[in-house]
Amino acid sequence: MALKKGTKLRTIFIKYIISVGILSIVLIIANLYVFFVALLGVYPANYSQKTIEKNLEKLKNTPKVTMDLLTPMCSFGVYSNDGHYLYGNFSNEDKKVKWENYRKGTRTTGYITSIEREEGILIINYPLTMQYKSEKLREILPNAENTVVFLFFVEFIVILILWANRFAKKINNELKSLLVATEKIEEQDLDFNIGASNIKEIDMVLQGIDKMKGSLKTALEEQWVIEKQRQEQISALTHDVKTPLTVVKGNVGLLAETDMTEEQKVYCHYIEESSGQMEKYIQNLLAITKKESARENSNEIIQIIKILNLVKEQGMALGRTKNIDIISKMNIEEDLYIKGHENELDRALMNIIANAVDFSPDYSTITINSVVDNSQLIIQVIDEGEGFSEKMLKYGKEQLSMGNESRTKNGHYGLGLYIADTIIKKHNGELILSNSVNGGGKVIVKIPLLYE
Repeated sequence: MALKKGTKLRTIFIKYIISVGILSIVLIIANLYVFFVALLGVYPANYSQKTIEKNLEKLKNTPKVTMDLLTPMCSFGVYSNDGHYLYGNFSNEDKKVKWENYRKGTRTTGYITSIEREEGILIINYPLTMQYKSEKLREILPNAENTVVFLFFVEFIVILILWANRFAKKINNELKSLLVATEKIEEQDLDFNIGASNIKEIDMVLQGIDKMKGSLKTALEEQWVIEKQRQEQISALTHDVKTPLTVVKGNVGLLAETDMTEEQKVYCHYIEESSGQMEKYIQNLLAITKKESARENSNEIIQIIKILNLVKEQGMALGRTKNIDIISKMNIEEDLYIKGHENELDRALMNIIANAVDFSPDYSTITINSVVDNSQLIIQVIDEGEGFSEKMLKYGKEQLSMGNESRTKNGHYGLGLYIADTIIKKHNGELILSNSVNGGGKVIVKIPLLYE
C-alpha cells in the first residue's frame, strides 16, 4: 500500500481559521450596512446633538420650549437663574439633580447642554448613542450600538459552532477507515483492505496499522502451527503414558491377589489410588488438547470435607516416601461447599503438599489446618523445612520461579506453586506464601464458600 499524497491537518486547520475570519468580516460589514446605511428605524448617535444645534436660536428666543424643537430622546427643564424649576419634562427626581449637575459641571447619564434664555437657563439631557425610532424599542433596548455588538457576538458564535461541526464531520469521515481497521483487528479478522485517507497524518497511521496487521497475521499463523504441534505432541505423550500406567495398575491388581502383610496392602492401596489420580490427570490433559476445556466442569458443587479427606489421604501416601507425618486438623462442617472443578482443586492442593514434602527433612511433620472464617475456606500447609527465601516470597507464584536453581536437578522446574496459584484463582481464591514462626514454609489458600 503506497503512501497517498494528502492534505496535512495543519493546512486544514489554517483553512478553517481563515474561513471563520472571512465570515466574521462579512458579518461586520453586513451589520454595519443594516444599521448605518439602511438605518432600519434607527437614529444616528449624533442625531440629538445636530437637532439642538440646528434649533439653537429658536431654543434661545422661543417664548416656551417644547419637544417640537428637540428629539424624542431628549429631556429638558427650564430653570430660573437662582435654580428654581419652571417647567419641562424632567422627572421629580431629576429636577434637582440636573440643576446640581449643571451647577457643578458634572453629569450622571447621557450628555447635558445648557442654553441661556431671557427668563433663565434651559438644560437639555440627551444620549450620544444610536437609538431606535420606536419608543417601545428604546424602552427595551436603550442602546442600539450594544444591540449591534450583541447581535454580532451571537452570529459569530453560531458561525463557530456550524464551522466546527463542519470541520469535525470532515475529520470523522476521514477517521472512519481508521475505526473500521481497529474494529476488524479487534474481531481478529485480518483479511481486509486497510483503506486510505485524504489527510496525510491519518494515512500514515493507516500505513502503520497495515504493517502491524501483516505482522500480527504472520505471528498468529506461526503460533497456530506451534500450538497445533504442541497439542499433537501432548496427545501422543499422554497416549504413550497410558500404556505403562495400565501395566502398573494391572500389576498392582495381581499383587493384591498374593499374600501380603497389612503394611504392604496399604502401600498397594496408595499405588492404586495414585494411579487412578494420574489417569484422571491424563484424561483432563487429553480433553484440553481436544479443546474440551476443563472449564466446562468448573461449576461443580464440591463438598469441602470430602476433598479435604481426599487430599489428606493422598498427602499421607506422599509423606511415607520420606517418613514425613501428615497431620490434618479440620474444623469444617459437613454441609459446607465451594464451586469449582474437583480434580483441578485436588491437583492444586496436592502441588502445595508435594512442594512441602520436597523441602522438608526426613522424619519431620507437615501440618494441614483447615477452617472456615469470614465466609472463606482457609487451608494452611505448614512444613518444618528451611522456609521460603526472600526471592520465593516475592516471585514464588510465578512460572519457572525457583528459590534455588539446583532444584532442576531433582526434577523441579518451578511449576508447582504456579499451577496451584492459577487453579485457585479460577476458583476466585487467593494463594499466599509466608514462613511460620518456627521458620518453616507456610502456604495459605483462601477460597470463598458457596451459598445457595
